[in-house]
Amino acid sequence: MKYLVFLLAIIFVVSCGTETEDQPPSSEGSSTPTLKQVWETDTLLRTPESVLFDPEREVIYVANVNMNPWEKDGNGFLSKLDLAGNILELEWITGLSGPKGMGIRGNSLFVADIDEVVEVDLETATIVNHYVVADTPTLNDISVYQNEVYVTGSNSNKLFELKDGALSIVLEGDLGRPNGVFAEGDRILMITSNSSELKSIDKASKEQTFLVDSLGHGDGIVPVGNGDYLASSWRGEVFHISSDWKRTQLLDTQEANINAADIEYIQEQNLLLVPTFFDNRVVAYRVEK
Repeated sequence: MKYLVFLLAIIFVVSCGTETEDQPPSSEGSSTPTLKQVWETDTLLRTPESVLFDPEREVIYVANVNMNPWEKDGNGFLSKLDLAGNILELEWITGLSGPKGMGIRGNSLFVADIDEVVEVDLETATIVNHYVVADTPTLNDISVYQNEVYVTGSNSNKLFELKDGALSIVLEGDLGRPNGVFAEGDRILMITSNSSELKSIDKASKEQTFLVDSLGHGDGIVPVGNGDYLASSWRGEVFHISSDWKRTQLLDTQEANINAADIEYIQEQNLLLVPTFFDNRVVAYRVEK
């Protein structure tokens, strides 16, 4: 009888150990969040394409293309919001044409504006530099990582880097119309609006790795902070992308004809900011995990 009990105990221990090994490891980023709207701005904004949070000054910048996103009309401008969605200064920086993606390095705010990157001094709120690209680069989004500044060229199918006072081509070819970009570590994440995919680009080798498909009219890509990401489709969708590259739709405003352009995520507040383009608002959602 003792031997029988001992044998059963061994079988139980081995069985439990096997089940533990077969179970996938738990991950903080494995659960899919939900969105809860917390505020929206007034409709005084004019075709807001991109939003960016400035943690040092605790304000939100909004790039207003003001109707035609690719026309050199000089009517584009930047706005400033507070963290409750109130418009602090509607026409904070003026004289732009089709301002879109933005990024901060030190006291400089870089803005993609059709065929140039405009540098704004955040201390004086003045434009201090214009980095112009020849031909028709259709500059769209910007990502800053440490001293690196990357810019996508949508219709030109190019990825640029602002370095030594000039924009140089990092990558070009059949890129699927690059839109949103996010640089981190040794890679650059890029979301495309024609091929509707998210890909990774190795900074050193420039090798491209496919990650996620079916992202609609891919527009913005931002990190959640736990290995996951949020991505937007300009036609009106927001997706959660897990650290193992699984896609889940969180928001769909397409039937209401409300766009979801170049998004921003404030990690400390779990706050997603969605510029609605022709709907002339920025809408904030709490990301509930």
